[in-house]
Amino acid sequence: MSFGEVALTRSTAGRPGGSGITWAMRSGSRTRSREVGRFLTPLLLLCCLSVALCGVAAGAEEDYAPLWGVGVNDAVRSVAITQDGSRIVAGAGSGIYLLDRQGNVLWKILVGSRVNGVGISPEGSYIGVAADKLYLYDGNGSLLWTEKTTFIYRSVALSSNGTYIAAGCDNGAVYIFDLDKKQLWDYDMGTDGYGIAISENGRKIAVGCDDQGVYYLNSREGESWSYGTGNLVKSVALTPDARFVAAGSYDRCVYLSTGEGEHLWKYPTKDAIIAVALTNEADEIFAASGRTVYVLDWTGAELQKIALSGRAESLAVTPDGSFLVVGGGDGDRFIRLFTDDASLLEGREPVEVAANETGPQNQTASDTPARLPPPDNGTATAGVNASARDEGAPLTSQVAGWLENIVALLFKPQEDFLA
Repeated sequence: MSFGEVALTRSTAGRPGGSGITWAMRSGSRTRSREVGRFLTPLLLLCCLSVALCGVAAGAEEDYAPLWGVGVNDAVRSVAITQDGSRIVAGAGSGIYLLDRQGNVLWKILVGSRVNGVGISPEGSYIGVAADKLYLYDGNGSLLWTEKTTFIYRSVALSSNGTYIAAGCDNGAVYIFDLDKKQLWDYDMGTDGYGIAISENGRKIAVGCDDQGVYYLNSREGESWSYGTGNLVKSVALTPDARFVAAGSYDRCVYLSTGEGEHLWKYPTKDAIIAVALTNEADEIFAASGRTVYVLDWTGAELQKIALSGRAESLAVTPDGSFLVVGGGDGDRFIRLFTDDASLLEGREPVEVAANETGPQNQTASDTPARLPPPDNGTATAGVNASARDEGAPLTSQVAGWLENIVALLFKPQEDFLA
């Protein structure tokens, strides 16, 4: 696969159908009933495997395909998207990019060090950046404030209208600020937090940590529950209502839990999980692992694999699943937008460009970011192979994948993990 290509593989085994089996699959409104308990999930997956072996026709859900890609000059370590998909923020190197749904770069700004994390409020009014300091911008790129400690900020997430800004720091603490930079709460995790997510109302926070743990916090109260994965947890994601929590660990597994702390399943991959994202009701869960983005359904069944020509570094998805943002690393330094909306893909060829320079701002303060230099056009642009689809893996490969997943689901996270 040449530089910059994206290959899309659809899994038919992960999409059972047929009138002979009662199965809570996705409707047009993407809602499912969840009467299935922890111990029933492996049994249902075995039923799905039987369906696949019998050759029952797959469901008709749409796959994700690329709309555009914007080349940048460094690995895209973090991305975030508004609820309606109208604004996308990305951190690459020491730069912050804000793009619209069409792939136009609205502004780009340089901060004082490498960007570790970015976040955007659900409606797009405010943008947070975790780097040598914690930065807060408005939607026009104006710097509102910075907060500095002697440590590095690893992650940031914003609640609705930017009412609460949650950040994880190298000193082992989680902080919550308001729009006026007032510190409302801090919680000593006792370990570095690498991934953070906050509910839309700001009351629930999930944190993935260096001590191999996934933590679920009540704002201003403390820890509600936690579990261990066996390795560093680089990324976590919450549904807007915080009813479901996804986590990606360096143990090469994706985890899904409820907000009440019930572990639903884990899904094994070949490489460490760098980033995760999920839609409303956990209808779809996304995981960046190696050069692949996995798309799973709420049972842990594989729906699709998106292959990049470089490492997948970051993910974000709109709550309804209409738009998926993927940030690429070495070998694929692109910000890419995917969609499963067939009407947006009809008759459209995916476009890839290099981010262009925009006009300077009149800012001189030491905390004020400078403008990024334009990316290297010789390496940043590449074409997308939109037709690179494998319409069905061999049955033996599908069966092997299902068996591996089912076996993994029988094991819970570490029982002896001490929070």
